[in-house]
Amino acid sequence: MLDYYGSIIKREKEIDTELITRFSEKCHESYLEKIIADLRKEGVLHKEYSVSGWMVFHGKAIHEIIEKTMNTQKQKNQKKVKFLYCYQQLFNDQDLGRLICDQI
Repeated sequence: MLDYYGSIIKREKEIDTELITRFSEKCHESYLEKIIADLRKEGVLHKEYSVSGWMVFHGKAIHEIIEKTMNTQKQKNQKKVKFLYCYQQLFNDQDLGRLICDQI
């Protein structure tokens, strides 16, 4: 049981590759890289973990945070599209509608 005390380390590149692979069907790689960078900047995602610590504790929590972030952004984007559609149908002024959406 070599990894019992956290002796096998999962490095930043391995973590990023795993997360990108896990969510590759749900979003574009560059968007996922931005989420990962933001989580590191906030101190939520560290540069390295022990393999056992990642598998048991941290991996699941990070997956849930990324999933929640993606769902929140998806809902915001859907609201923007709906707003733009309604605004265009009522006022036929796309430029003003986009300006409003950019502020949201």
